[in-house]
Amino acid sequence: MKGLYLCTRALMGLAALAFFVAPTLAVADDFRLFTETVRGAEQVVMTNYVLIIEEWRFVFVQPPKWSVRPEAENKTVHLLPEDLRAGISFKITLEQNTAQPELKPQELRQEILERYAGAAITNEFKCYTSGAEGIVFDVRRLVEQKTLVSSRIAFVAFGGGRVEFELTANAERIADYHFVFGALLSSFRIVPAATKSAISGQAGGLK
Repeated sequence: MKGLYLCTRALMGLAALAFFVAPTLAVADDFRLFTETVRGAEQVVMTNYVLIIEEWRFVFVQPPKWSVRPEAENKTVHLLPEDLRAGISFKITLEQNTAQPELKPQELRQEILERYAGAAITNEFKCYTSGAEGIVFDVRRLVEQKTLVSSRIAFVAFGGGRVEFELTANAERIADYHFVFGALLSSFRIVPAATKSAISGQAGGLK
């Protein structure tokens, strides 16, 4: 039970700022998060989330029963299940150069190990989202020297920067959330902000 408490504290640390933003999701002039209704296959109406940062539009599908919380200051979005046993976040990093940056595995490994001192990278493989190829790293680390926590970290580059996705959960439960993480990546779309979906969006807060 204490291990679950420590893991939850680690997850909440990632999203602490996100829970104190105003209820309205349009949180900053250069960082707008809102819902949008679109018509899919067989005329099924779906609700997507749309994040607009400067000239870029990032569209994704919320995992069922997960909450979505923005952190405008760090250009990050946090997703959390009801029981807080896991957490997913994605962070947008924009580049001055409009060319698509190169993802260099060695540099990314070093970045992860500098962020999580004492962590071990246990696996590395490719991923695909929004028509782009990315790199995924599985990482294990101790939280407060007591609880073994795992993260699955994916980096995807686009023609204006990169997106970093991170799933975090107790090491014994991380596999339970691999499908949710994969579904989020599969749903993710990166397009110029001028591009619009099939049905106009509804800006504002969550229900």
